[in-house]
Amino acid sequence: MNITQDTLINQIAGKENISAATVRQIFRSAENIIFDYLSSISPSEEVSIKLFNGFNIKRKYIKKKNYSKGLFQNIDSPEHVNIKACLSKYYNGQVNSKLFGK
Repeated sequence: MNITQDTLINQIAGKENISAATVRQIFRSAENIIFDYLSSISPSEEVSIKLFNGFNIKRKYIKKKNYSKGLFQNIDSPEHVNIKACLSKYYNGQVNSKLFGK
């Protein structure tokens, strides 16, 4: 099952009795704000954005590194950041308990 952003927008609009255009604008604003946080704070500072209960986005700084062992000898990895979306263990447990009654 694939649930698109448009599906979520229409369901939220219907449930809250507001226009889909308003919900779409709120989503777009949230996306821009999140992007600004991830891209404007100093690269060496770790960032964690708690999007919803149990959902967060983490940004981690990776220093420049030269690999010198094994298959990847003499490879330079430039400094960069990794961005990952994470679900809490509690949220994962809640979904499983609802699905399987555990």
